[in-house]
Amino acid sequence: MSEVFQVTLDELGNILLPASLRERLRLAPGMTLVVERGENGGLRLRVQRKPTVLVEKEGVLVARVTAFSDLSHLLRHERDRRLFTLLQRVGL
Repeated sequence: MSEVFQVTLDELGNILLPASLRERLRLAPGMTLVVERGENGGLRLRVQRKPTVLVEKEGVLVARVTAFSDLSHLLRHERDRRLFTLLQRVGL
């Protein structure tokens, strides 16, 4: 089931996403988002996945990935999610 979110454009034409939506979708600074034209004139916004590059290192293929420069927001989100799950388990 797809979800629908309302976003706005600022005076310069930039798409404004509420902080709660960015956190829920785990969007972080530096991520690239792609706008695609959908059916019936609609638009779809998706995260651009960077291709995984395989490199040989000492005879073994290793995936080279690019990490975000700031992972603190992702770590905070994961900690909050785990704490919420734990509190639900104990009934708080």
